[in-house]
Amino acid sequence: MSVRLLVGGLPALLLALTPLLSGCESTQAKSARLEREGAQQLVGERGLVVRAQNRDVRAVATSVLQDQNGTAVVVVLRNRSPRPFGRVPVAIDVRGRGGRSVYRNDAPGLDPSLVEATGVPASGELVWVNDQVTPAGKPKAASARVGAERGDAPRELPQIDLTRPRLIQDRVTGVEAVGRVKNRSDVEQRRLVVSCVARRGDKVVAAGRAIVPRLAPGKSASFHVFFIGDPRGARLTVAAPPTVIE
Repeated sequence: MSVRLLVGGLPALLLALTPLLSGCESTQAKSARLEREGAQQLVGERGLVVRAQNRDVRAVATSVLQDQNGTAVVVVLRNRSPRPFGRVPVAIDVRGRGGRSVYRNDAPGLDPSLVEATGVPASGELVWVNDQVTPAGKPKAASARVGAERGDAPRELPQIDLTRPRLIQDRVTGVEAVGRVKNRSDVEQRRLVVSCVARRGDKVVAAGRAIVPRLAPGKSASFHVFFIGDPRGARLTVAAPPTVIE
């Protein structure tokens, strides 16, 4: 009896469940959702493209370094505006023999810190380092192009303080710069990039980066920068522009 009632009542049961199933997600809604997610994925998979030059933030100097540890590009960004910039894309073009391009940071999937600069100070300069350059040939020179600001323009930048770095010699990893970084703002910083550049006179002779995964407000952490190039005997400058503005 119960079996006959269950089988006989199946169409009605399905009809009763149809609104519930529709309420979960219809075929059309699922299709639209998948299309949106596909579009978002495609956006994420597209590489960096800078079509228009930023009117206020310009690359005023570039350097290329290479040794057995890899290749790095150092870009000095200058902000001519009296306001800071939160995030700006930085497209680099590394050239080799005969001016042929051997690397651009326009491949899909690169870490955001390798395609954009954050926390460019008002009426000031920021040194940006990309130490993950993989040229298809011997690099000779590089150029950089800064794009329009991404996201809302910040009123001010969170304050990040750094101690003066010191060099130490490690038996395994070689020369590294160590120091501490402190978040003096009320905004937690995530994937905070600490860049260190070594100069002899005006020439950049070494550069590297360290990443602090999280830095809560009022907290400090140590950083260890490993170099491309030889920083020994050179003048060190270090920067940690905020990655989370507000």
